[in-house]
Amino acid sequence: MRITHEPKGIVDGMSLHYYREGEVYDVSARLAEYLVADGCAAIEMRQRQRSTRIRSNDRRRSRTKG
Repeated sequence: MRITHEPKGIVDGMSLHYYREGEVYDVSARLAEYLVADGCAAIEMRQRQRSTRIRSNDRRRSRTKG
């Protein structure tokens, strides 16, 4: 999630003053939900690019009987 406004206070015993506006953090779903609802953050999904090439050790391939 990306911090849009610096949050204040404590959630689940954790101080929120370490989060800085404009920075992106990986946090639990519960904390992300709280910060978004409080107007301090926006969800930002990041995914690694994956190859579409089939690998020789890919277990999902169907095997032929022989």
